[in-house]
Amino acid sequence: MGLFDSIKKFINAAEDISKAVEKNQNKKPSEIVSTTTVKPAPSKANTKTSPADILSSGNIPAKASTLRKEEFFGGETGDDMFNVSFMLSGDFIEFNSHCEITPSFQYEPFSDSDYTDYEENLPQIGIGPDDNIYDAVEEFEENGTLPNENYEKCDSDYFAFKCSFDAYGLKYYAYAFKSGTTREKEMLSLNYLPDICGTELEKKLKAALDEIASTYSETKAN
Repeated sequence: MGLFDSIKKFINAAEDISKAVEKNQNKKPSEIVSTTTVKPAPSKANTKTSPADILSSGNIPAKASTLRKEEFFGGETGDDMFNVSFMLSGDFIEFNSHCEITPSFQYEPFSDSDYTDYEENLPQIGIGPDDNIYDAVEEFEENGTLPNENYEKCDSDYFAFKCSFDAYGLKYYAYAFKSGTTREKEMLSLNYLPDICGTELEKKLKAALDEIASTYSETKAN
């Protein structure tokens, strides 16, 4: 999701520069303004931060967990339907990521809505593909090796290992699906902004992902 935000910003910047160049073509040389001034340089003031009430919510007990159910297609041909279920804190509300991350849930502890809209500065949990995770699962299943000390083997029917890493300006905590599962070599992940690191909220968020992993099950539908 952070990746799509970066691509969008890059495209917008390119469009602004293109418009400025086209405008300058109809001006006298003395009237032309350099296109390098179209976009100001990024400043620390523009750095994304977590809302204050979200940061402080780490000290508030999590809402009761509820059973979440999904249907995935998998198996040898990819055509078999599986019923998937897991427990997840009521602090998380489902949303549409508009990408391959599905299902996806957003941390909104002060809301009782059944569905929500994506907010880039809130923590999210979801299931989806990641090239590094895919490669790490293959290497682990073939040779039993993990990339570094941030990866830990799991004693699970569904997950090969769990890990922590940085990507697109976010912190990630993830579980990697084994081969043969409905979402094989993909990841069940939590992402959040760096200002949450080391806080009680980080512990609360990670506990929510751990609960999903420990209660996750999938059964082939009849």
